[in-house]
Amino acid sequence: MKSIIVSYTLEEAKPRQKIIIHRLLYGYNDLSNNMAYTYKRKGLIELLSGTKLNRGVFIIPAKHKNKIIPFLKKNKAKMQIIPVNLA
Repeated sequence: MKSIIVSYTLEEAKPRQKIIIHRLLYGYNDLSNNMAYTYKRKGLIELLSGTKLNRGVFIIPAKHKNKIIPFLKKNKAKMQIIPVNLA
């Protein structure tokens, strides 16, 4: 399966913008009603069958590249993209 490894940094983004980007990419736990209920909100990477490899590094199928790359470029991320073939 053709995939891409994306490595990015958000050096130029503001702290609030960084949090929003990380929540959209990786998801977050939502606590409601004084922490009585916990909901797992999925991020883009999980929805697109990707995996987080390390801090600022993830792998996604190459067919979903057009959904994440423009999002990161729009948010001033510096990226390095490495195409890989997984057996």
